[in-house]
Amino acid sequence: MRMPELAVSRLGGDVALDFCNTVDWRLDPERRGERLQSYAHVLAWLERVELLTSAAAERLAGLADADPSAAAAEHTGILTLRDDSYAALTGDASSPAVLERELPLAHAASRLERSADGTWARHPRTLELGTPRHLLALEFARLFASPALSGFHRCEDRHCGWVFLDTSRQHNRRWCSSADCGNRNRVRAHAERVRREAASRA
Repeated sequence: MRMPELAVSRLGGDVALDFCNTVDWRLDPERRGERLQSYAHVLAWLERVELLTSAAAERLAGLADADPSAAAAEHTGILTLRDDSYAALTGDASSPAVLERELPLAHAASRLERSADGTWARHPRTLELGTPRHLLALEFARLFASPALSGFHRCEDRHCGWVFLDTSRQHNRRWCSSADCGNRNRVRAHAERVRREAASRA
């Protein structure tokens, strides 16, 4: 399996939110775009954000080549986990039901290991096709339990749907990117003001 080229955004301020942001124009059905179009895309993304080493991604790609139908099923499960967690984070669902189902499996498939700096983290017991799903479930569980989630915000562009942690000094960040959604909405607002002023003078 050849790893695809993949654009990775880190605007979310947390890897779990960056994973949510692998859907472009999430709130616009006509423009909505999926960045993770296959299991290989998921592996490439996880490697880029350093949740998988290159060697681990290559080994998992080999497992996917050996069992394409199982890899496709994992891909579907991973996107389901992402979208259900997003719905819970944004208040569109009352709880992260898929995460609650996946988390015990993720714990069973991993073990706590101490790193050289003395901190502990969960690592896969063995590499298997389900490893990406387990890694992402652990990341979502960490985020849901984190005090940092008090800064959670969804981009105020009505079509964007990207999410982020607002760590600005005044806690007034409105856009996923000021240069993108922010600028586009400022231009739109200015055009609307000009239109209203012209109409009022007519």
